[in-house]
Amino acid sequence: MFIVETEINPSILNTLYFMLSSISIKKKSKTNNRYNPDGLRLTQFGIVRYKLPKKGCPLYGMSRYGRLYPEILEELKLIISEIYPDFKYTTVQVNHNCAMGYHTDKNNQGDTVILSLGEYEGGYLVIDEKKYNTNCKAIRFNATKIPHMVTNDIVGTKYSLVYFSIPEPKKK
Repeated sequence: MFIVETEINPSILNTLYFMLSSISIKKKSKTNNRYNPDGLRLTQFGIVRYKLPKKGCPLYGMSRYGRLYPEILEELKLIISEIYPDFKYTTVQVNHNCAMGYHTDKNNQGDTVILSLGEYEGGYLVIDEKKYNTNCKAIRFNATKIPHMVTNDIVGTKYSLVYFSIPEPKKK
């Protein structure tokens, strides 16, 4: 199991925290997640696969939040380039106070980088029964192969950033 922990200078996250605090991340009410029974607050920045593309429209493209908040997308890019300059990704998922049960990320490919920011306690990333505090720490691992979860004991305001790549579109 390949897991890399990297300390982050908290000052590089301050601008992003302010930016995320100033927008509304809508609640996804359709969820069967027992850790977030009222719904999940999450969104994506970057390239996404559209759920219901119209005929003649692309299957992949820039996310809604990436179009609405290009300055946040640029800040997300700046942060990952400071931590892992050579890390390749297409998408950043931003979770707001989200806990998750054990899962693997079946729609991703390659490594994932997870880090968190905010004024909070709890919400640990758990991999193979080991708890990782992701507050101002980046954890890099293959989330498609390694089951992981986030504990549901978050107190305060936590934003998790999940950098990953979506699979290439299949050629016809």
